[in-house]
Amino acid sequence: MLDVLIIHYNTPELTEAAIRSLWKHTPSARVTIFDNSDKRPFTMVNGQCSMVNVIDNTRGQVVDWDAWLDSFPDKIPGSVNNYGSAKHCYSVELCLDRFPEGFILMDSDVLVKQDITCFRRKDVPWVGWTKHTPRSWGAVIWRVVPFLCWINTPLLKQHGIRYFSRKKMGGLVSGLTERCYDTGCYFLEACERAGLHGERVGLADYIEHYGHASWHQHGDYNHWLEEHKKLWE
Repeated sequence: MLDVLIIHYNTPELTEAAIRSLWKHTPSARVTIFDNSDKRPFTMVNGQCSMVNVIDNTRGQVVDWDAWLDSFPDKIPGSVNNYGSAKHCYSVELCLDRFPEGFILMDSDVLVKQDITCFRRKDVPWVGWTKHTPRSWGAVIWRVVPFLCWINTPLLKQHGIRYFSRKKMGGLVSGLTERCYDTGCYFLEACERAGLHGERVGLADYIEHYGHASWHQHGDYNHWLEEHKKLWE
């Protein structure tokens, strides 16, 4: 059984289509939703919601985000995305111990195009796509993007590696720019510092991505879902 974790934020139509596309191409996938919605919690039509394990954080049952953010006195005020990347990273961090055999981290605004079972590997810490953004002062920060990423929990545990760092999260720590350490930055750095190198895989053959982070104002995504109906219906 392949475990898949999706962090959900207020876009149930996108999340449902993502799950349906996953099950269409990887029927054995077992889905867990970490629901951080403050307006539109996760739901699915036709009763399929009962087939998904939901970690309900819609009222701060797992982590109170306001209190959590207050624990970072040097955070950059007025974050453009309401600290969405930091919340995403910490949500993954909270879920690491729930998947002792490893899991696929999957964004809620992607559609799966083919079987993703091949991402599961016991010999590498992660399988996924890396990208970098050059900074104005010359720094280059690499990260493993969370669109679709295998996370090898047993190997990480063996080397004491986690997904989130209180000292390296962009937006929360003074001395780091807002986007210097985005989702997957510290994770990649920690793995490579331990001498563990992941498997870099291009995602174009595996997913279609809506093109915005899940916490952002998506606008009208129904046209995009209709355009890619063959992937999820």
